[in-house]
Amino acid sequence: MNTADAKILSACSLFNGIADDELLFLFEGIPYTEKSFSKNSMVMIRGDEYDSLKILLEGEVSAEIQDFNGKTIKIENLKAPDAMATGILFADDNTLPVTLVAQTEVRLISIPKNSIIALSQKNKLFLLNYFNDSGNKVVFLAEKLRLFKFKSLREKFTGYLLSLSGKQSSNIIKLPYTREKLAELFGVARPSLSRVCSEMSDEGLLKLEGKTITILDKRELKSSMDTE
Repeated sequence: MNTADAKILSACSLFNGIADDELLFLFEGIPYTEKSFSKNSMVMIRGDEYDSLKILLEGEVSAEIQDFNGKTIKIENLKAPDAMATGILFADDNTLPVTLVAQTEVRLISIPKNSIIALSQKNKLFLLNYFNDSGNKVVFLAEKLRLFKFKSLREKFTGYLLSLSGKQSSNIIKLPYTREKLAELFGVARPSLSRVCSEMSDEGLLKLEGKTITILDKRELKSSMDTE
């Protein structure tokens, strides 16, 4: 592995806390392959066996599924240096549940399962990061599925804020995700989410300050959900 790629990988959540030089040492003797894909090409197709971990070095990939009517539903966007489907790699059924489509020119590395095991044995922090990344993805997708029951974006956003308020036992909520990631969670474009945020702020329901949201009228928020 060259120094430039090691620097890119050091920003991947799997390598949090691992210095560039240590990362280069970590990959010594570890087999992996590098692949490139053109824009709009299929990186992997739903049902493919996922026996090697894919990590983006350059570009963006979308994870998509089709419903029974043939409509494409975007599950999440992945940008370099994101790792793809960390939890699927070690599942009993390790077939990919989504199709991965290149949204830009893409370059990635593919690390076989045995190599991931070897990396885990060489570095405990990598192993802990891997567990953390897999768990966070499960939590994100579970929340996305929970929010499917709400029809409108406003309902989804309100339900999400009330859930966070309960978990954090406060009306001053610390958002765990960026606005871009939240839009992905709700399955909408970021401008649509920004519009709903502005509307609810103008109505005196919320106060928005970066990744902090203060619920100003919780009774009204709950009332709007009860009437749905």
